[in-house]
Amino acid sequence: MIMPRLFFILLILLMPGLMSSYAQKFSTYKTEFQGAEYRVDPRIELFNIVCMLFGHNGMTQHNITYKQQALDRFSPYKKHPVVDSVLNTFRKGWTIDDPVFFMLCLDKKFKLREGLSHEQLSRGGGAGRLQELARLFQDFVLKTGFDDWFNNTQRPFYQQVIAETAYNFRSFGPVRPLEAYFGERHRSYTVILNLLSGYGNFGRAFAGRGSSDLYAVVETTSASAGRPVFTPSISVFNLIVHEFGHGFVNPALDPLIAGADAYSWLYEPIAGDMKRAGYQSWRSTVYETVVPAIVCRIARITFGEEFARKNFYNPTVARGFIYADVIINKLREYEACRKQYPDFRSFAPELLTVFASVKKEDIDFMLKKIDSIRKPVVDRIPKPYDFARNNSTFFILGTHEPDKQAESAMHAWVKKYRDVISGDSPLITDDEALKLDLRGRDLVVFGTPAGNFLLKRYMSQVPVVIEQDGISANQKIAGQNLQLVTSWPNPADSKKTMVIYTAQQTADIVNFHYSPNKDQYGYWIAQNTITLDRGEYVNHCGIWTCDPSR
Repeated sequence: MIMPRLFFILLILLMPGLMSSYAQKFSTYKTEFQGAEYRVDPRIELFNIVCMLFGHNGMTQHNITYKQQALDRFSPYKKHPVVDSVLNTFRKGWTIDDPVFFMLCLDKKFKLREGLSHEQLSRGGGAGRLQELARLFQDFVLKTGFDDWFNNTQRPFYQQVIAETAYNFRSFGPVRPLEAYFGERHRSYTVILNLLSGYGNFGRAFAGRGSSDLYAVVETTSASAGRPVFTPSISVFNLIVHEFGHGFVNPALDPLIAGADAYSWLYEPIAGDMKRAGYQSWRSTVYETVVPAIVCRIARITFGEEFARKNFYNPTVARGFIYADVIINKLREYEACRKQYPDFRSFAPELLTVFASVKKEDIDFMLKKIDSIRKPVVDRIPKPYDFARNNSTFFILGTHEPDKQAESAMHAWVKKYRDVISGDSPLITDDEALKLDLRGRDLVVFGTPAGNFLLKRYMSQVPVVIEQDGISANQKIAGQNLQLVTSWPNPADSKKTMVIYTAQQTADIVNFHYSPNKDQYGYWIAQNTITLDRGEYVNHCGIWTCDPSR
C-alpha cells in the first residue's frame, strides 16, 4: 500500500510541472514602431519545422543556416504523429492559407480558439480533427524540446533578425495611411516574420471589442550571410497593406456580401485566373478585388500616381482582377465625400453597387486590358549592353531639353561616347527618330523624359519612375541629381533593344563611361556615377516589373 500511495503523492507533486510543460512559456522576440509590431512567432516556426519533416516544397529557397539547423535538430522526430497528421490535412483539402490561420488560432496552451470559418473547419476535417491536431502539436513541443530550441538555442539568431528588421523598417509606416483611408483604428497590428516560409504571405484579423488584432504573416524576401532578411521594399509595403487591409474590408463587407451574389456571373470570364490564384468563388473574388483596389489608392497617396500605376495597379489587373477599375472609380467618390462617408464601413453598401454597372459587352474590353498590360511579351528583358555596335543601331539625342547649355554639353559627350563604343552607329535626333521605321534597330536613347520626345512617348512602359524628388524602382531613392541607365525592348520591335541613358536633370546625362557597373543590370540608379541602387526586371504576375523580392 505504501508504493501506490507514494506514487500518488509524487504524481501530485509533479503535476504542476507536467501541466506547465503543456503550457510552455515562449520567449518574446519583437520590435515595435510607427504603430506596428514585428516579431518571430513560435507557432509559425513550429509549423514550418513540422512541414519540413514530411518534405513540404514551399520552404524558402534561400540558403539559410537556420533551415539546416532545424532539419538536423528535429529529423529524429519524423515519425511523430503530428507529421503525418499535417500532411494528411493538406491532402484532404487544406488550401495555402488554412494552415497559417489554424496556427494563429492556437493559444499559448496550444488549444484551438474560435476564429476559423466554417469553410476552413470543413477543409481541415472538422473542429474535432483540428482540435486533435492542436493536441499533437502540443505533444510534439513537449517531446522534442521545441520550447528550449526556441527560447535558448536560437535566441541569438532571432535577436539578430529582429535587430536587423528594426533597423531596416525604422522609417516604414503603413499603419497610419491605412487608418486614415478607412477612417477607423484597430487594437493592434502585428507583422510575423515567417523565417522558413517561401510559399506566400497571409493576413488575419481577430475581432475584439470595437476593434481587432490584425496580423500579416510575411515570408522571407532575401537572405544574407545565411540569415533571412526583411526589407521595406515596395512589394513588402504592398503585402502588409493588403493583409492588414483585409481586417478593415472584410468586416465591412461581410454583412453585405450576399447582395453581390446577383452578379456571380461576372466570375466566369476570369474563373481561370482566379482559381489559379486560389480564389474558388465569386464571393472570395469580390473581397480580393476590393482590397487590392484600395491598396492602389493608398499607394497613390503614398508614392504618387505614376508609381502606383506601374507597381500596384498594373499587377492587380494583370493577375485577372478586371473589375478593379470600376471599384477604383467608385472609391474616388468615397475619397471626395469623406464628410458624407466618414469611414469605409459607411461607404461599403454603396461600393458594392458597382457590379450592377458592368455589362457583358464591357468584359471583352476589360480582358483586352490584361493583354495590353502584360506587354511586352518576351522571354527576357535585354541588358544595357545588348545592342549591336554597327550602323543598325541608332544613337538618339533629346533636342527639347529645357536647359539648352546642358543639352549642348550632353550632345558633345554623346558624340565622343558613340565614337568610342560604336563609331558606325548613326547619331540622330528624337524628332528624326519619331519619323523613322525603327523595326530591326537597336536604340540608344539620351535625354530626360521631358527633353527627349521619343523617350517621352515610351518611358511609361518602363517600370522605373523618374520624379523631381527621386527615382523609384522597387524602392525610392531620394535625390535631386540622380542618373539612370536602363534597358527595355524596342517598342517598335521587341526582338531589339532600347537602351536609355537618362537623369532627373539634363546636366547629369554625362560621364556614364566612368562606371563599369552601369550596363550590368536591368536598371542602375546613381549619383555622380556612384551606384545607389540596381536590380533586374522579372516577370511577376504576368508583367515585367522591378524584382519584387529586393
